[in-house]
Amino acid sequence: MALRAYDVSLWGFFRIHGPDAKKFLQGLVTADLARLAPGACLPACVLTPKGLLVADCELYEETPESILAVTRPGAAIGFLAAFEKKIMLSDSSLKAMRSQQAWLLVGEGFERGLPWTRLGEPARLLLGVDPPEDADFLTDAEFEALRVNAGFPWFGSDMTADSLPLEARQDAAISMDKGCYMGQETVSRIVFRGHVNKILMGLRFPGGAPAPGAAILREGREIGRLTSAAGAVGLGTVRYDDAVAGAKVSAAEREGELFLFDSWPKPLSKPA
Repeated sequence: MALRAYDVSLWGFFRIHGPDAKKFLQGLVTADLARLAPGACLPACVLTPKGLLVADCELYEETPESILAVTRPGAAIGFLAAFEKKIMLSDSSLKAMRSQQAWLLVGEGFERGLPWTRLGEPARLLLGVDPPEDADFLTDAEFEALRVNAGFPWFGSDMTADSLPLEARQDAAISMDKGCYMGQETVSRIVFRGHVNKILMGLRFPGGAPAPGAAILREGREIGRLTSAAGAVGLGTVRYDDAVAGAKVSAAEREGELFLFDSWPKPLSKPA
C-alpha cells in the first residue's frame, strides 16, 4: 500500500526544555519518564487533581534536556493551561510550537520523523518539512475511518474533560509503579478497589454504523452512546457491567455487537 500523508498541523505540539524537564513532567503525567528514550514514542495522559482527563499525548526525547509533547487539537488548550503556571517553578520552559507544518505518514518504508504508535500500523510524524511527493493524501474522512477502525479514541468525542483515563482505554499510558503524579490517587483507587462505571467499547454494525450520538441499547435498555463511527465500525462508551465482547446491541434500529480491539492494552492490574 502506498504511503499515506495526513496534515496534523492543527494538533498540539509543545517543547519542554531545561535541565529538569524530565523531573518536571514525571510529577505531572501518568507515564513513567524513565521509559522515555531517543527514537521511542511514550503515550501519556495529563489529569486534573481529581483524576479527570486534561489531555492524552505522546512524549518524545529530543535531547536529554528537551522533550516534545504531541496532543490532539481539542486537548491542546487544556494541556498548555495545565503546565503554564507550574513550569515557572521549575528550571525548564514550555513553548507551544505554533504555525508548524506537521504530517502523519502512515505506511511502511519511511524512516524519517518520529514513530507514532497509535494506529496499530507503522506511522511517523514528520515536522517542519513537506511529505514525500509520492505520498497519497488522506482527507479528514479517510483519517477518521483509519483511526476508528484502529480503535484509537479521540479527545473531544470518545473521551472528554469529564472522562477518567481508564474509561477511555488509556491503560498503556499509565504507570502503576512510578512516583506520585497529578490525579494518581483516583487512578490507584479505581485499580485497587474496583473498576470504572463505564468504559469504551468497539461496535460492529453489519449494515453500517449509525451516526455518533445514537443511544446504544442492550435487551431494550440504554447502556451508553455511540461516540464515533466509520463504515461498519463504531466506538461507544457503555456501562461497565454491559461491556461484554460479543454482546448483541442495537443503535438507531441497527443491529450490532460489542467487541474489543486487538490493539487495546490489557486492563491495569495491581503491582506485584
